[in-house]
Amino acid sequence: MIYTILSVLLAACIGWIAYLLKKRKEMVEKSNKQIGSMEEAHKQEIASTKEVHENSIDTMKSKVSEHLTTIKGKHQDEMEKLRLENEDLRNKTRNRGEILTQLILENLKEDLINKSILKEDEMIILPNIFIPEENGKTRQIDHLVLLPQGLYVIETKNWKGHIVLGMTKRNSGKFSFLPDLLCSSKEETIIFKKESSGISVKTNYGNPITQVAGAAFILSEYLKKKSVRVGWVESIVFFNHDDKTLYDWSTNPKVKRMAEKEELVQFFKTEITGRDRRYSAHQLNEIKDHIEKTNYIAEAMKL
Repeated sequence: MIYTILSVLLAACIGWIAYLLKKRKEMVEKSNKQIGSMEEAHKQEIASTKEVHENSIDTMKSKVSEHLTTIKGKHQDEMEKLRLENEDLRNKTRNRGEILTQLILENLKEDLINKSILKEDEMIILPNIFIPEENGKTRQIDHLVLLPQGLYVIETKNWKGHIVLGMTKRNSGKFSFLPDLLCSSKEETIIFKKESSGISVKTNYGNPITQVAGAAFILSEYLKKKSVRVGWVESIVFFNHDDKTLYDWSTNPKVKRMAEKEELVQFFKTEITGRDRRYSAHQLNEIKDHIEKTNYIAEAMKL
């Protein structure tokens, strides 16, 4: 009897345990399904959010790209407008003497190319350029010539008459009546002209030697600030009027002075054939680009 009761109890316990295990399994499966559903919903939410963000980013990229394109277009239009204004101003401000110098340089370049002494991109002639100074003003340069041998600033003076260059109080004794006209010991320029009413004397021409040396220095310093490696910039004063006589009394050893076309041409030929190359054609064009950009900026400052 006892065994029967124990067997019944044992069977009942086993049945209860089996029931509990089944229920537990069902609960676990139900829980797993719920977790799976939640994970799937979470994944879908993440995917949806990601898609929204990606679409938003794409939209922003598109807007930024359109904005940059618009800005770039406006900048190019403004630069082109400035270039045209600059070109117009340069043409208006060029005088006869500068045009004659330009023709001499262009003919020289053509001759050197024809003789295979230089290539097309190894002589760059930049006429009538403007360089900004630190004081907010601009310095005008009649011509800048870029060669493999160096950089050359040319100041053209189309002056007529007898030109006395580099006169000071000390050396003016050759003209006993002139000391009182000179204000200091600095070098000045005096021009004697024969006119219908007689001989005229003009002393308000300044000193072209100082002018061109200053322009060369300003150009050199500006390029250095733009991280352009430049050496000494040669400076030249060219007197190119046919009806003139030059008396050069200046003691300045650095600035070249020339009074005839042949002098200028021979000077450059000697430089090209007699001096070592310092710049490649690529470097010359880089300098040209800097100068042209600088020129636009300087022109904008003047407008």
